[in-house]
Amino acid sequence: MLMNRDLRAVKNFDFLARSFARMQASGQQVNLQAVTGNMSREQKMWFCERFNQYCEEESRAAELEH
Repeated sequence: MLMNRDLRAVKNFDFLARSFARMQASGQQVNLQAVTGNMSREQKMWFCERFNQYCEEESRAAELEH
């Protein structure tokens, strides 16, 4: 049961990281401090790594479009 809850939390964090990366790529300011303020240190590190990965993907996709 705990494992399922952890997996669900990871999927939710991944969805949020991807969504905020898309927001940033579209020109909206994303305040990572505000987004990750209530996360544990481990969650924050993981989230920021995923966010940065998705930002890079969004940047590459934008380059390919132009």
